[in-house]
Amino acid sequence: MPTTTMRILSVGEPSPHTAAILTRLRRKGFGSRLVETVREARELLATLEFDVVLAPEHLPDGRGYDLAGAVARRSCSLLIAISLSETCLWLPVVERGATVLGECAVAADFVEPELEQLLAERNREKPRAVRQTSPGTERRASKRVTPPRLKNVCAAAETH
Repeated sequence: MPTTTMRILSVGEPSPHTAAILTRLRRKGFGSRLVETVREARELLATLEFDVVLAPEHLPDGRGYDLAGAVARRSCSLLIAISLSETCLWLPVVERGATVLGECAVAADFVEPELEQLLAERNREKPRAVRQTSPGTERRASKRVTPPRLKNVCAAAETH
């Protein structure tokens, strides 16, 4: 039976696009845990180890940015989804423990390769224990070196 490592914490209700990305990453062995609030995310970050946290800008009990301190202390990465009229941009806020707020945002269509790169680099940095779950499932909890960007909004702006 293949193993899935819980590597991604997704906060808030994921958009259909984000849910599809999480499904594809799960098939590659990168499991995700879903929570709905900042409070729940902080509780999980205090007890479990994640590599990447995905959160929308606005949550029922705060803002995705409120997780930056907890994410930085654990040397993982935080990307915030900023909603636009028909899509979103992903803003890197913390990358492997370093604050990177203000760097180029990643377009929604290019966030999946960005996540794969972050997860692969994290694998090379430190091996970790594997948390096993049954394949095809994701867990839902109750209700500084910056890698090169594969494709991002800033690069697209420079070419036009």
